[in-house]
Amino acid sequence: MRRARGFTLVELMVALAVIGLAGATVALTLPSGDDALARDAETFAARLAHARDEAILGMRTVEVAVTARGYAFSRRRFDGWQPLEGRAFAAVDWDSGTQPRLPPGAPRQAVRFDPTGATEPAVVVLEREGRRARVAVDADGTVAVDGLAR
Repeated sequence: MRRARGFTLVELMVALAVIGLAGATVALTLPSGDDALARDAETFAARLAHARDEAILGMRTVEVAVTARGYAFSRRRFDGWQPLEGRAFAAVDWDSGTQPRLPPGAPRQAVRFDPTGATEPAVVVLEREGRRARVAVDADGTVAVDGLAR
C-alpha cells in the first residue's frame, strides 16, 4: 500500500499558528489610525484646496483665517469681506489639543487665494503633544502637508 503524500493536521496547525503570529506582529507595528494631528492637518489642507477652487470658480478672492480656536472662510465682496456660505465652508474648531503656531504677536494668520488661485506662499504649523505638522501653500496655490515631526 502506498502512503499518501501531504501535510499532517499537526503540521498545518503549526503553519497557521506561525502565520497568525506574523500577522499579529505586523498589525501591532502599524501606526495608529487615531492620529488626531495628521487628521487635522490633512483636513485643513483639503479645505484650503477647496477654498482655492472656490476663488477660481467664484472669481473672487477667498481668505482662510487661522486663529488659535480654528479657521474660517470669507469671500471678498465690493462692500468688504463676507463669510462664505454653505456647509463646505463652515468655520471649523481645532480638535482639543491641536494648536496652530501663529506669527509672534498676531492673533491670526490669513491665506488669501486670488481669482486665479494664486496666493502669497504661506506655512501653517500645527502642534499637538510635542509633534508638528506643516501645511504649506505655494505661490500657485498648491497645498501640501509636510511630514509629521517631533
